[in-house]
Amino acid sequence: MSTKNCKKCGSSSTADAQFCPNCGASFAVASTKSELMVVTTSTIPGYEIVKALGIVHGMTVRTRGVGGKIMAGIEGMFGGEVTSYSSEAEKARKESMERLIENARSVGANAIVRTDFETSDILNGTATIFSAYGTGVIIKPLKK
Repeated sequence: MSTKNCKKCGSSSTADAQFCPNCGASFAVASTKSELMVVTTSTIPGYEIVKALGIVHGMTVRTRGVGGKIMAGIEGMFGGEVTSYSSEAEKARKESMERLIENARSVGANAIVRTDFETSDILNGTATIFSAYGTGVIIKPLKK
């Protein structure tokens, strides 16, 4: 049977393992972005948290341009969703999430638990901060 060694702790594992059974480090190639799990819960079914690495975060600040304000004003007159703000808010949410994942990877996490999002207006409502945060952790699959 083929094996591989963990680069972090040196322990041996089967060739098909995705995580080190000893320390929980990911065997994934650095370019594989999908290996990091992000959940809003405190636990991940089927995995145990080996180590909590601390708070990780991602943030972006967006201003409301004149054109967006005009469109929002027109849309607001008719009621319903303000699509000009909704699309910008969705872009900002995705960007803050990407930065959250980037920050988690930089501290060695292979998962983020207790993920949450927050928005705050600043500069008298002319800009909005979009924040994503959670706890960076190292997980490993539970033994069957």
